[in-house]
Amino acid sequence: MGNIGLLVEIIALLSGGIAIFFYLNAIMKDDETSSKIGNIAFISQTILATLASIILVYALAISYFKMEYVAQYTDRALPFIYKISAFWAGQAGSLLFWGWLITIAGLIELSRSKKYSNKYRSSIMLVITITSTFFFLLTSFVSNPFKELDFIPADGLGMNPLLQNPGMLYHPPTLYIGYVVYTLPFAYAVASLITKDYSSKWLKYSRIWNMIAWIFLTIGIVLGAQWAYVELGWGGYWAWDPVENASFFPWLIGTALLHSAIMYERVNKLKLWTYMLALITFELCIFSTFLTRSGVIDSVHSFGKSPLGIFFIWFIILTSVAFLVLLFITKKSLKEEGNFYILSKEGLFFITNWIFVALMLVVLFGTTLPIISEIFASSKSSVNISYYNRVSIPFFIALLFLAGICPLIPYKKVSISDLIKKVWLSGIISIVVGVVLYILGYNKIIPLILFTVTTFAFFAIVIQVVKNIKNAGFSALIKNRRFYGSMIIHLGLCMIAFGIIGSAFYKVTTDEVVKENSDIIFNEYRLHVKDLRFEQVRNYVSAFVPVKVYKNDKYLITMKPERRFYKNKKEHSYAEVAIYTTFLGDLYLILASYDKNEGIVGIQAIYHPLVVWIWIGCFVMVFGGIYSLSHRTEKV
Repeated sequence: MGNIGLLVEIIALLSGGIAIFFYLNAIMKDDETSSKIGNIAFISQTILATLASIILVYALAISYFKMEYVAQYTDRALPFIYKISAFWAGQAGSLLFWGWLITIAGLIELSRSKKYSNKYRSSIMLVITITSTFFFLLTSFVSNPFKELDFIPADGLGMNPLLQNPGMLYHPPTLYIGYVVYTLPFAYAVASLITKDYSSKWLKYSRIWNMIAWIFLTIGIVLGAQWAYVELGWGGYWAWDPVENASFFPWLIGTALLHSAIMYERVNKLKLWTYMLALITFELCIFSTFLTRSGVIDSVHSFGKSPLGIFFIWFIILTSVAFLVLLFITKKSLKEEGNFYILSKEGLFFITNWIFVALMLVVLFGTTLPIISEIFASSKSSVNISYYNRVSIPFFIALLFLAGICPLIPYKKVSISDLIKKVWLSGIISIVVGVVLYILGYNKIIPLILFTVTTFAFFAIVIQVVKNIKNAGFSALIKNRRFYGSMIIHLGLCMIAFGIIGSAFYKVTTDEVVKENSDIIFNEYRLHVKDLRFEQVRNYVSAFVPVKVYKNDKYLITMKPERRFYKNKKEHSYAEVAIYTTFLGDLYLILASYDKNEGIVGIQAIYHPLVVWIWIGCFVMVFGGIYSLSHRTEKV
């Protein structure tokens, strides 16, 4: 089975090579026949990629342990759904998954780009095919998921217990889809340069891909944070881990690209900047994949050392150089006319974009410092969480402030007096909220500033939307869905900010070791800790303690923090936290330790104020993105 899978992969690689050749010929000679042959070759690659994926999933499903990848990431006791998710659990499988997804995206693009000129369509497909073929090159010769062993093991090693969580089913795929789809806006930018069409057509045509990529990346990042929150048992959701940061890089620049594209479309500004952002976003998706899979940086998410790194580096270098050469040749054609005012929508968007880029750079520096220091100083240096918190907070304050200001500013220019008229009410509300919080004892300076600025942005948006509806009626919500979708996204961002500020700066923690059937008084809760119990589940043994939760002597819920001992990892126990969620905060319980003979248990209790608003805010942002996307503007 493994040999068949490898053969299918190699044929898919060859199909990609053929498609690249004919797409290049179609571009240089504007030859329709070459384009059609290229399309046939690419469709063949898509079919073969799908077949290879089916073979790997089938091998995982039937526990074909002669295949090394299957033996490494599954065992017989592993629940079936996690056997399937092992497709993207390991290095080789995830690369095949990446390659398969880009062929599916390319097939969709092929069907929707029939109205484009031959040269334009071929340029788009060339970029997609080069990317997909690169991944099949890796899976065919560098990291082969179909490699077979010389023997058949009686059982597999099993999946990492930390991955045996529902998050494994949706976090990696959504993140990969985000990475993959950002290839399409980049491909449109290349097509624009090759065909010398510098109008905003490439942005209008690729807007759907741009937004879909951003939506999925947003979902993937927040779902990853939620997975860490419920699975790792450390009481947090974001630790500035290198691989967490890696997904954050393209999200920041992709968000800047969305803003810059609006200026290009509406007022013909930020042209060169927009092309560069399309390039950087694409390359950061590749770079993020490199960071995770090369093993150059230690991370709880990484796949270990591998020879993949040099291939990713060369791919990034070659594609960047090719794009920059195209951009340099046509630079004069991207010259912008007219005055540029800082106190205008385009001016503030430009500042916002620079803040996104600067934030990405300071996080990138901290993330890659171990690599840089090892290369130039022969020893690894690194930064801790305090570095990221310290350097990022000023950028977050600025972004939150601008999130409230930018939607209120008109194009071209605005006076200071007009701006004050638009924001005075939200400014007063935010100051009042800040004063009230201070009086109530929430007097830490940084979170107080963050809370005040977030309140300003939130109410600035709400007040503006209410005014618009009052003047134009509710029909405006339907007629201008792109604008109001962006307003919803900004509101969701504010909700996430409220959740992060509350949970990061005001959480309360206690660690208690108590006898069974005794109480812990924590915050406003009384926790009645019952007796320790054990339960045999399919592939693990669970040790758990029922904890009855009371507030003001009123029974609320029984929580069951536990520790799991997995079949192939019996020497370690893995915490499974118990969480009681309200709109004001989460009660978060961890079974830290226990002694059955002595009848004692160790409970770590954490109260996370407002943390649920992170997940609600993500939902609101995604809804806003979808709502904005429903307002189609492809006609040019």
